[in-house]
Amino acid sequence: MLSLRQAGALLALITACVLTLALYLLPDQLMVDEHFHHGQILFFLAGEFIRVPEITVLPGYHLAIVGPAALLGVDQVQPLRAISAVLGASVIMLAWLYWLRHGANQPLLRSLQLLTCPLLWPFYVLLYTDLVALAVLVAALTLADRQRFWAAVVVGLSALLVRQTNVFWLALLWLMAMHQAGLGAALTAAVGPAQKLRNGTQALLPALKSTWPLLLPLLAFMAFLVLNRGVAIGDRASHQLGGIYPSQIFFMLLVLWLALLPLHLANLGRIGLLLHRHWWIAPALLLLGLLYWFSFAVTHHYNLGLPEFHLRNRALGWLDQDWRVRLLAFPLMAWSLLSIAVSPLKEKAAAWLFPVTLLAMLPAELIEQRYYIPPLVLWLLFRQPGSRAVEIALLAWFVALSLAVYSASASLKYFL
Repeated sequence: MLSLRQAGALLALITACVLTLALYLLPDQLMVDEHFHHGQILFFLAGEFIRVPEITVLPGYHLAIVGPAALLGVDQVQPLRAISAVLGASVIMLAWLYWLRHGANQPLLRSLQLLTCPLLWPFYVLLYTDLVALAVLVAALTLADRQRFWAAVVVGLSALLVRQTNVFWLALLWLMAMHQAGLGAALTAAVGPAQKLRNGTQALLPALKSTWPLLLPLLAFMAFLVLNRGVAIGDRASHQLGGIYPSQIFFMLLVLWLALLPLHLANLGRIGLLLHRHWWIAPALLLLGLLYWFSFAVTHHYNLGLPEFHLRNRALGWLDQDWRVRLLAFPLMAWSLLSIAVSPLKEKAAAWLFPVTLLAMLPAELIEQRYYIPPLVLWLLFRQPGSRAVEIALLAWFVALSLAVYSASASLKYFL
């Protein structure tokens, strides 16, 4: 049995070895959005504060890379990727510490699952904002979980500077804090809608008094939204607000079916019991299937190009244009939804993740699997693990999928 110090050292060593090998095997050639992020970093390193027009996010990520790069005197692609990988990989150690604080089972195994999670590859070793944004978000979560709200506010504002859409997950932290500050207990104890409303109203003000600092990043985002007249900094025409896109949710369920397949197989018994106990779930799924059938559409121009290169776009094209693929996909989506529904969470406050995920996904017209990284990682943090055999099977599945994803990307023939 490893001590905590030994387990932490082993986790850090494995992470360093995996990312070093991945960086070594990765071609020097820039991939997709790396061109824009690399250009922005080079501008900053040269002391030119010029904005690359294709970049949609605030420059927090680029400035975080520029600091170490300037100290080390590097501007080549691979060293910059290494700096980004170190910053992004901090999410693994932060998750491990989070699980230790909560007395979670199998923290080392679950941390290795996070390292090998297929949605996070190959972005660990590319000049992309997603993993650094995730690491800052998990740091804010860790601070809020310790009720160090002012420190969480500072880190939360940093999370917005890396990626504006972190606002949804910062709202989740506030909702969870409100729940833990008494709102959840008041609602749970109430019987009947009228009593729930009364108890919730009575508990709302005390909970607000203790958690209000966590609202500051949300207010800062609202001010930014007004001043910027939109969420995106650049490429505004491709990232407009105003629509509702259920296709994003359905594709996310399909992606999560594949990514979490061992868990879904292990949950088959629970799903059967759920359907047996609640007769209304079957007709509800039928209605959901009708919504999927008549609403699924691929409309964003970034989802229509280069299906021979972007595997995501190829899959979306099949769903959009081939009725047989669309028909066969829905049972997998429903299976994924039911499996997540029967997977227990460590604490009730974490259930806020589900409505927040809906709010975060529905306004996004561009269907992009990277958008699913924060909700998936947060769910992995909050869930109750299964048996050791199931968790090992999930790790092995993650390794296989991530190797496939990484190999395809490193070949320069395909990308997600």
